[in-house]
Amino acid sequence: MDHQRFHLSEKRRRSDSPPPTNRDTERLCQHLSASAPGFLADHAAGLYPTAGPAFSTGSQTNGQPRPLRRSGAPALSCLDRTVYNLSDSYLETNEGQSSRGKQMKKKLGKILTLTFLALSLSGGLNPSFAEIGKQSASADQGVFTLGEIVVTGEEERVTEITTNETISMEDIRLSDSRNLGDVLSNLPGVFPTIGTKNEYYFTVRGFNQRYVPIFYDGIPISVPYDGFVDAGVLTTDNLSRITLSKGVSSVLYGCNTMGGVINMVSRKPEKAFEGDLTLGAWEVDGYRAAANFGARREKWYLAIGAGYLEQRTFNLSNDFDNARNERKDTRSNASRETTNASLKVGWTPAPGHEYALGVNVVEAERDVPPHTFAASGRELKFWRFTNWDKLTTYFIGDSQLLDGLELKTRLFRDDYENTLKAYDNASYNSQKAKFAFTSTYDDYSWGGSFTLRSRQLKNQNLSLAFHFKEDIHREQGDRGDPWERYEARTFSLGLENDLRLTDYLSLVLGCSYDLQDPRYANGSRVRDDDDSFNPQIGLRWVLNDNTVLHASVGAKTRFPTLKELYSSYLGSTLPNPDLGKETAVNYELGIEQNFGGHTKVSLALFYSDVEDLITRRVLPAGDMYDNVGKSRFQGIEVALRSTLLPRQEINLSYTYLDAEDRSAGRSSDHLEEVAENKVYLSDVITITDRVRFFTELQWNDERWEQDINGNWENIDGFFLADAKVMVRLPGNLELEAGIHNLFDKDYELSVGFPQAGRTAFAEIKYSF
Repeated sequence: MDHQRFHLSEKRRRSDSPPPTNRDTERLCQHLSASAPGFLADHAAGLYPTAGPAFSTGSQTNGQPRPLRRSGAPALSCLDRTVYNLSDSYLETNEGQSSRGKQMKKKLGKILTLTFLALSLSGGLNPSFAEIGKQSASADQGVFTLGEIVVTGEEERVTEITTNETISMEDIRLSDSRNLGDVLSNLPGVFPTIGTKNEYYFTVRGFNQRYVPIFYDGIPISVPYDGFVDAGVLTTDNLSRITLSKGVSSVLYGCNTMGGVINMVSRKPEKAFEGDLTLGAWEVDGYRAAANFGARREKWYLAIGAGYLEQRTFNLSNDFDNARNERKDTRSNASRETTNASLKVGWTPAPGHEYALGVNVVEAERDVPPHTFAASGRELKFWRFTNWDKLTTYFIGDSQLLDGLELKTRLFRDDYENTLKAYDNASYNSQKAKFAFTSTYDDYSWGGSFTLRSRQLKNQNLSLAFHFKEDIHREQGDRGDPWERYEARTFSLGLENDLRLTDYLSLVLGCSYDLQDPRYANGSRVRDDDDSFNPQIGLRWVLNDNTVLHASVGAKTRFPTLKELYSSYLGSTLPNPDLGKETAVNYELGIEQNFGGHTKVSLALFYSDVEDLITRRVLPAGDMYDNVGKSRFQGIEVALRSTLLPRQEINLSYTYLDAEDRSAGRSSDHLEEVAENKVYLSDVITITDRVRFFTELQWNDERWEQDINGNWENIDGFFLADAKVMVRLPGNLELEAGIHNLFDKDYELSVGFPQAGRTAFAEIKYSF
């Protein structure tokens, strides 16, 4: 959680007063040293995180698997080959000369390569560089602020008229969150789902992922065809923080933000040379390696990161009953492999000017476990994604044009490929049946944004943002089939003004004009442009030093995806090129209360009314997407963070969500993928100066799911517990070990797809 708002009165004083002098700082340090030497010693050792696990997540090992290596993979590099040969004799002894042994040699080579690289670089450090690595970092250090869309600094109030969660690098590490889905899963109002394609999805206050775009350093990374991104392949290895804006999010984010916005912000080096190496393993046959290195000089910086994660299968709970398609202690066809790499080069030629070029690569493979009890038909699938790849390249520039006038520029291209293979049987060795296929997507998006910010008017922050994006989807339904092509463009022009009415009262006014322009539909007819106007208003009121109120209301729009417009999935769906936009009005009222500087409580009431909801309509010739639905989401989020108890930090949150389908002719009031109640509790206990203990508990209420025949099925609620111990060792080493799903609960997030049972893990990290 963003700790910049913890001391409310202090924030107001900082914005009106000059920064403290060196003498002021020296006096403060002398006072603290005299009154609380133990406190300073602990913080100097980095044993108390400045941003604790408030609203951070605990990872649940949801069966992150082991896919097979893609054919035609590039040859090993010289360094890869060297380490590969060093590991050769061991692997020959244990694996023989089988193809599986060769694959394992390559995979082990990747991990040893990262280890070798890290040790080589760190071994060459001079003492002054090594000494720098011993200093503890605050939650805001190492953040690539150029990658933020809405600035969260001291002078900004735009983000405070709605609920915002900020998860720091320390929070991510504390909760053992290996991917974006793990990070989000324990936040208030967020409900995770592992879908039928073994993809990690989520909903935010009832809105699924199509309504909550994901950004990387402010660059949109959605899949052009259906708007979903597998949050399980978006790893956290090179991130500094993740932000989630709910409700009435800023118009500066662009269009299609009806349910909120997620921004994954990468790291930025702060030292002459810095880095870290992480190695981990868990049940069953799961392991990961990650390395990050950074260098910073007066006018430039460089950040490099790489990571590898693999899991062949996962343990099922001992309470799992044998089913038609699953009679093992471990899950069938449930492997996952992800490789990621990132590179960023930055240039700061003068104060007020910063420019960066970045590349982010994700290469993933995953299996799709079968439905545990489906007998036949569309529910029983024997599928594997042999590749799921993303390549994002971008430029970001921040230029101070005049005193108080800034321009931020973003340009990007985002490439996406995947191959899905459907087999005949559970052996995954034949594709001769009528329903077998090899489907390939080859997509890309390109675009950019320009945001002009002015502080030239007294007590006003005025922003004007223009976004444009073109999505191109190319697909081949099966080998030998002709390629199909679909294109659409979106534009957004947003204006926002943050007015400081008094020292205690701020008003935020915003509006956006959004437009979707379908360009091409594989030679078929496309509709005309569709546009929308979305006004919003927000108020922030500081009642006193400990109490802040906020209220906001805003109109939001979501345009249909290319899939919703033109899909004819396996001949069972009819295209609807005339499909229009969905609209919603979001409301939020919130309060934050600080008690004595050690406890903070926040409460948010939210309400969303959605019209023209895109739903499937059953017709004699097949199903078709149409704007015939209505829905309503309302609820409460309560969160508490407290350091009242000695050497502990406790975080507690509760979510109540009332989600209702109000569509005409509906079969039920239920909506999928959401629960009515959710509770999350975590506690960090500092046992000694070098040992900490972390526990987290989560309870999710029951949820509903609709099967392919339109029948509603109930999914039982579940209770999960995680625990781990963390030890700080000499030599900048940190060791941790723990257990996910401590009580071995058998639970599902989708009917027929059980999740991991009790899972032990261990990890070691070296920093310099």
